[in-house]
Amino acid sequence: MKALLVNPPHSFSPENPLRGAGLALPPLGLLSVAAYLRREMPGAKVKVLDCPGAGLGLAAFEREVAAFAPDLAGVSVHAGTFSASLAAAAAVKKLRPSCFTVAGGHHASARPSQCLHGFDGAVVGEGEETFSKLAKRLAAGRELAGLAGLALKPGDEPARPAPLDPDSLPFPARDLVDLSLYRPSLFAYRRRPVTSMVTSRGCPYACGFCSKSVFGAAYRAQSPERVHAEMTELAGRYGVKEVSFQDDTFTADRARTLRLCALLKKSPLDLTWSCMTRVDLVDPELLRAMKGAGCFSIAFGVDGAGDASCGLMGKGFDSARAKAAVAAARAAGLETRAYYIFGYPGETRATLAAAPAKMAEVDADHVFIAFAHPFFDTPLYAEARARGLLAVSDEELLDSHDNTAPLVNVPGLTLRQQAKFAKRAYLSYYLRPASLARRLASPRALADSARALLYFLRWY
Repeated sequence: MKALLVNPPHSFSPENPLRGAGLALPPLGLLSVAAYLRREMPGAKVKVLDCPGAGLGLAAFEREVAAFAPDLAGVSVHAGTFSASLAAAAAVKKLRPSCFTVAGGHHASARPSQCLHGFDGAVVGEGEETFSKLAKRLAAGRELAGLAGLALKPGDEPARPAPLDPDSLPFPARDLVDLSLYRPSLFAYRRRPVTSMVTSRGCPYACGFCSKSVFGAAYRAQSPERVHAEMTELAGRYGVKEVSFQDDTFTADRARTLRLCALLKKSPLDLTWSCMTRVDLVDPELLRAMKGAGCFSIAFGVDGAGDASCGLMGKGFDSARAKAAVAAARAAGLETRAYYIFGYPGETRATLAAAPAKMAEVDADHVFIAFAHPFFDTPLYAEARARGLLAVSDEELLDSHDNTAPLVNVPGLTLRQQAKFAKRAYLSYYLRPASLARRLASPRALADSARALLYFLRWY
């Protein structure tokens, strides 16, 4: 059995500032599936092709497929890169007609029937166990129907396998990719080599823009010991100097975070690290412990610049809470990043115009602005469609993966005017005296800012 796992060829649009900002993270989902299959089926030959990370276009991808000659190919399918995924599956079939192609990822779970028009099957939910059992059945020539988590024809609603225990998963098969190709975006890392980790699945919160098709709402986290063991492998086997935790809510379990910090102080590693969380999931004691354990930066999903916008998104907190969290993190000696979403249904010209001042009140060291992306299985999509606010058709939405362009109409504003609000918000934020003073005080921040300015001017 030769199994191929694919992140299909695609790229940011030329207008997206992230195209030049260096953001590239290893495909941990595919690497986890690969590691699980290698454990459960030791005789299998497994290859991972992360085409965006490796800079592979369709022609180069086809050469890799022809050389490997897979029996099973799993392709990541996401709303935003749908056509690229279909093209990858078609290329596999052209070169290897006997290969079984299966869709996985967010869109395969949200709309499996749509994926089945271009694939032999679709994995619904977590992929590790289902993909492994699929490979075993194919190798043995056994019937595929009835496999939990696998849809084979439009309209199928397969039973999902039981949620996996995160501690039972092997470490992602990072040896299958070149880790030197990857790094977080500007301002989000300090040392290289740097790589990412994900230590939890599921989210109990109800933000309207978030998809839960793959992992669901139940929060499941690796134990502190499991997290420390993986960090130890990264430092020892791969020479990694920094870890970027990509969990949406890294501090959701306060006791777990404190225990991990204690382990890192007891068994120190030459690793700095950063994480993301909510503003209502931190406190001064926790932040000091994180700083003492090697954390240097924390990102907050503030999302709504003002209380009205937070309410529209179902965040469950207000801007005062965001301001307090950033202040507490700064007092603990941590750099702070704040993520915002513009153009959510219900926003107005007035809320967008007020956003820069509200962002300045929170006063994070760095801010990142994205436009609301209506994934098909989210309350955001349902609301935007019901209110006639979608700026693109469903077909266009399937390939709209750049979140620097508005996809939802704000009454009284053109899409171009919405984009101008975001660009002006960036400009006014970073030209504030307080922001400029922080950059002048830090050579690293100053160098990153100079690079970011070049990308911004190209975008603006």
